[in-house]
Amino acid sequence: MNPYSRFRLVSSTASAAIIVAGLCAFGRPLLTAVADAAGPGIGLWIALGGAVTVLVVFWLALTEAIFPSLFRFDAVRRAILGKYYIEGTWLQAERGTAGGHRLAVIDIQPSGRTFIFSGYALNKDLEIESNTLIEFSKFEWPFMTYKYRNSLSDGADGQREGVGEIQFEMNRSAATRFNGYVQFVKAARRIKIEGAKLTKNSEVKRLRSLESRKVVLEKYWSLFFNTSLNTSLNTGAAAVQPAAARPVIVETTRAVVAERRQAASASTESKVVPRRRASDWRAEDTTPTADRIRAKIEAEEIEDEDVYEEEFEDEAELDAEIEVDAADEQDEAIMEDNPGQETAEVADEENDDEPAIRRRGRPAAR
Repeated sequence: MNPYSRFRLVSSTASAAIIVAGLCAFGRPLLTAVADAAGPGIGLWIALGGAVTVLVVFWLALTEAIFPSLFRFDAVRRAILGKYYIEGTWLQAERGTAGGHRLAVIDIQPSGRTFIFSGYALNKDLEIESNTLIEFSKFEWPFMTYKYRNSLSDGADGQREGVGEIQFEMNRSAATRFNGYVQFVKAARRIKIEGAKLTKNSEVKRLRSLESRKVVLEKYWSLFFNTSLNTSLNTGAAAVQPAAARPVIVETTRAVVAERRQAASASTESKVVPRRRASDWRAEDTTPTADRIRAKIEAEEIEDEDVYEEEFEDEAELDAEIEVDAADEQDEAIMEDNPGQETAEVADEENDDEPAIRRRGRPAAR
């Protein structure tokens, strides 16, 4: 039995019931009025034929136009179909495809006395590989056999058209699962499928959004295949990007300071957490607290640099004095080793004719 034949039965029965009820309520007065107006003879029969024609037209209007317009409401369709209600959004797992597992999003939408079956299939990278639109179906509960078309194929790969058959689970309430197969017309291998209906409106809304559909697809991919998606997706919902490394600027004037800090940190046995510098605070942090912290750290750094520079100058002077003392000690040592030798130089800058006299062995004349 096709559950969707109930719509025609309901519309026909309801239309007939309305007409019969109208005839019972207003038939005798109307018949009397028509007989009086047409008179006896052939005119009466013509009037009766016209009345019957009006009733038939009214019945067709109820059956084909008025009631089908009411069948678009979800509450009406649920009431008519009962446990055979299959419309909604489904997720279909496809196993045995050439490219591995796939997950298809299937929409079964109402269309008058029947339904529209369409969807698309995604691979593990959430890329669309094919789509589905039913061209013909035969629904005999709990089986549905159908022929579908894939508009993403040009036909050269043999995946332009296919057939499928699914079996819905039989419960006292509306079905929420199905299983079966699909097969492309030019393929010899069948693809096993399994479907689950989305019963939460929140999941359906997320699936309609590109930013949040990844959450729903990841959940059901894991349930169907016991694996996770290859999602660096790209979605929406939002991977944390690593922060870009900041360039380190080393000033030559601070080389001694850096060496001293490195030496001090190397000499300590315990782990010392380095103090944060003003440059570690981002320039875009413009809050009053950040400004105060930067100003305080910069003042401390300037003070430390002044102290290090003064120490460096003192050390330079001390090194110079040490070198002078070392030279004097060397000269004294030479004099002690050669006490009889002295070097004198006499230069008379005022008199150019008298050359400089350098003597050895006696003090120079002054």
